[in-house]
Amino acid sequence: MTTMLPAIHRFIEAHDRFLALDQGRAHFGTARERELYHIEMMKAYLEVQYRAKVIAGIQYADGMDFADCH
Repeated sequence: MTTMLPAIHRFIEAHDRFLALDQGRAHFGTARERELYHIEMMKAYLEVQYRAKVIAGIQYADGMDFADCH
C-alpha cells in the first residue's frame, strides 16, 4: 500500500495544478497569450488523466502503453 502513496501524491499535485490554471483563466491581451495558457491547461489535464490511469492500474507493466478499458 505504501507504493501507491507517491502515485497518489503526484495525482493530487497534478490535479491541483489543473484547478489553479482553470481558476486563473482571465481576459488576455493577445490571442497568443490565450493560446499558450490553453496549451498549459491541456498539458495539466493530460497529466491528471495519466496519473489517474497509473493509480487505477490500467497501465501495462512494460511501459507507457495503456490497456483498453473495454
